[in-house]
Formats: sequence, C-alpha cells, structure tokens
Amino acid sequence: MRKILLMASLLLITGCFENAKIEKKPIKEHNLTEVNITKKPTFHYTKKQLELKEEFELYLEQLKSLNTDSIIAMTYPRLFVPINQTVFKHYIDTLLTSPHITVESFNTKITDIGEVQDHSTGVFAQIRYSSVIKLAFIDPELYSDELSIRVLNDVLAGKYGQENIKIDAEERTIRITKEEKLLSIKENQQDWKFIGDNQEYRRLYPRILPLDILSKI
Repeated sequence: MRKILLMASLLLITGCFENAKIEKKPIKEHNLTEVNITKKPTFHYTKKQLELKEEFELYLEQLKSLNTDSIIAMTYPRLFVPINQTVFKHYIDTLLTSPHITVESFNTKITDIGEVQDHSTGVFAQIRYSSVIKLAFIDPELYSDELSIRVLNDVLAGKYGQENIKIDAEERTIRITKEEKLLSIKENQQDWKFIGDNQEYRRLYPRILPLDILSKI
C-alpha cells in the first residue's frame, strides 16, 4: 500500500498540482536550480509579452521553492471555486515533509510566450515551458527490488512516455522530462495570474473562465 501511495504522489508531484484533492505522500526537500532563459529570442516578443515573461519566471520560482502563500497569490483565483483553497494549500505545505523522497533538482525552460490577447475584463496568453525534475528515494525499503522498480517505470512511462523517464536503480533516482502549458490571465489591471493548461484543468475551465477566453483557446 505504501508503494502505491508513493507512486500516486510521484504522479501528482510531476503533474504540478494537477489534482490537489487526491490523497498523496509529500516531498521533503527542495534543493532547486535557477530558472533558465527562454529559448525564443526576447527581441521577437512584444513589450506585453516581455512583461508577462518576467512575471511568469517569478511564478516558476515560487513553484520551485514551494512558497505556498506566493503560489496561491499568483494562481488564477477562480480556480478556488471548484477546488478548496485550504486543501490546495495543505497539499503544497505537506510536500516539504516526506521521509520517503526528496527533490534533487528541478529545472525549467520557457519555450514560448503566446500572443497577449484581449478578453472582456483584461488580457490573456498561453505559455509553454519544459521541466526536468530529479527525485531521489531516501527510504531504503521503497523500490528496493527489480520488480518494484519495473512497475514504477511502467506507471510513469504510461503517463509521460518512456523516452521522458530515466530511472537509475543504483543511485535510486528518477528523472522526468515534461512539456508543460499554462494559461496566464490578467483582469481589471491586476497582476498576472496562472493556471495549468492540461486535461485535468480543462475540465474545470467552463466553470471558471470567461466565455471569450474559452472561445479562443
């Protein structure tokens, strides 16, 4: 049972809080690296895109350091209509206390800042970035045999693709590479807010996004 729960937590960790209501085990440490510079030359971006890029890099830093209050403050607030904010906050907080697994590194690279478009109460844009997270098991009883490691590999490969998973059984580490998308929204001259753009979040979009954003994404 402990291995099953830990596999579930790995999916949640690498999914960037895809579902804050699922039971999971947390992470303990966060020895993280700097945000890398966007791959697309900045002179191709407009002034609005460059301003958004600067805000998004700050958001990535909050995710990496698991700064709970800042993550919530920079999250699109309507997300907390279908998702309980207290549960969301508790999930992030508990990611720092696990005796089973630690984050050795977490690298991100912005690959595209989309066009900043108008909507009824402000502007929005889509963002793409890549991430590489390296996790290490610190509990010697977990995934200590070939069969359990194979099962773990199959679960993660099924979600992210085998080419994006690297498990080092000797060092007891996992490296997962992902391509991520987010939606950034600015309303009523307020700061930029961010929300994941994946299947899990898109199920919530009709309940929380303005219609004129839904019609353009």
